[in-house]
Amino acid sequence: MAIGTTRTILAVLVLAALAVVVLRRAYRPAAAVVVAVVVASMAAKGLKEVFDRQRPPADLSLVQTDGSAMPSTHAAMTAAAVVALVVAATWATDQRRRRWTLVLAALLAVVGACMVYLGAHWATDVLAGWLLGGLLGAVVGLAFRWRASERLRAAADPRPPRCGAAATRPARGRPSPRR
Repeated sequence: MAIGTTRTILAVLVLAALAVVVLRRAYRPAAAVVVAVVVASMAAKGLKEVFDRQRPPADLSLVQTDGSAMPSTHAAMTAAAVVALVVAATWATDQRRRRWTLVLAALLAVVGACMVYLGAHWATDVLAGWLLGGLLGAVVGLAFRWRASERLRAAADPRPPRCGAAATRPARGRPSPRR
């Protein structure tokens, strides 16, 4: 069995990620990451057709790739995943959120630097991918966070929503303001 193949490594990473999601019950941030990655991938592929920018020449690259270069799909997908996770997740403390944001940003920088070093992309391709992925990840992360806060607000108030004249009366247990 070829343990070092890309599919094997990807399968192990996916299984590890699923285990973390299930153990931590982080379904909402995981769903935000998946949606953000899919949307970023589709957007990057669409923009590649629009820009149709050539990759670095073969004599400057260590790997041979084909297709258009701008924006970098890998950069867009990794940035979308990181930003969606940071935005959609609920963090115990601000310090923990900042620490994880720095760690994930460092990983993004390593991925981008590797793509440029290997000659698969120009630096501007990676920057464009980060910008696209970061924007899409933020939008998706905020959408998932907003939906979760709406559900939490609805769950916190067991009474049905009031309308009409009843909506102007104060809730039970609170004194009414004197006029």
